Amino acid sequence: MRWIRNHMNNSRTSRHVLFWLCWILGFTFIQSFGQPVEAYLGWFSYYVITLPVFVGHTYLVVYVLIPRFLNRRLFYLFILFFIVAFYGFSVLELILSNEFIFRWYPTGSEIGTRYLEPRNVIISGLGNLYIVLVFLACRITRNWYLAENERNRLRQEQLRQGIDEKMTKVQPAMLLYAIEHIEKMVERSEKNVTSAIALTSELLHEVMTCHGEKQRPITKEIDLVRKLVSLVSLFREKEPEVEFFLSGDPGRLRLPPLVLFSFVGFLYRHLDHHDTLPEINIEASGFSRMVTIQILDNGAKGITESLESCMQSIRQLEDSFGTQVTITYETRHYGCSVFIRKKNPNEERLRQGKTFYQPADVVHRV
Repeated sequence: MRWIRNHMNNSRTSRHVLFWLCWILGFTFIQSFGQPVEAYLGWFSYYVITLPVFVGHTYLVVYVLIPRFLNRRLFYLFILFFIVAFYGFSVLELILSNEFIFRWYPTGSEIGTRYLEPRNVIISGLGNLYIVLVFLACRITRNWYLAENERNRLRQEQLRQGIDEKMTKVQPAMLLYAIEHIEKMVERSEKNVTSAIALTSELLHEVMTCHGEKQRPITKEIDLVRKLVSLVSLFREKEPEVEFFLSGDPGRLRLPPLVLFSFVGFLYRHLDHHDTLPEINIEASGFSRMVTIQILDNGAKGITESLESCMQSIRQLEDSFGTQVTITYETRHYGCSVFIRKKNPNEERLRQGKTFYQPADVVHRV
């Protein structure tokens, strides 16, 4: 039964066949109620034989006259053609009924001698108009139901997007990472627990507030990464080796918020269970308006693990920011390099492994 319902919902032809079948059976029962079986057969034959008349009249009004004239505010033409169709199909139904059906099928109806008088035509046309109105009501009800479902779907989608946006704002994976390590610090009664809590709170506040910015200066992004590195250094026995290089005018380089922060966070979480972390060099060039991140294997762990962690972080960054920035990379025997720049639809995508290095005039070390 479920398959039948789904098929009926998805098949326009099946819905129409079901409607007309219900109409034939329903009105046959109404017209023949309380009469002999022959009357049922007679009225069933009547509705089957006159079905093309009713279908033609209904579809002409619903699918031709209403869309082409009424919806376009051509009221006079709509009224004219509606009256012509109303009278014409009523005459056709009367001729078919009185000259053929009532003569050969036992419906209990009398054959009129002047059945084509305007009065009789109008009365018969009102019956034909009834089925047009029923069909139109069913169609409007279905369209309303589909529109309501679509509105509900859009509301659900907007709600999910809102939730995703809120979750992105608080960086849940990074927050859980920090909470997990703070709990471990509390269990070990380490003296830096208070500093770790304060720094986590500060990071969370900055991450949430910076989402109001469409583009963020690279200097602010680097400051945020510095705090992240400081937090990671509180969680580990050895301070991560991270160097920052600024070249040219850093003010010319603006990227979507949290691009650099997210990538470094992805990388550290992937390497969380390793004893050592690779060396990271981050260069922000105001000349090329690009950020270059080098992940260098320090020899304490295999190059394969370093590359795998780097590639996983790149994929996560593309999933989060792929529509806003262009991300390319190259692999070497020492590790990998990642290049990030603001996406520009008027420029060709950077080819993998090609970039320009500018001499750094300012060097910062964490």
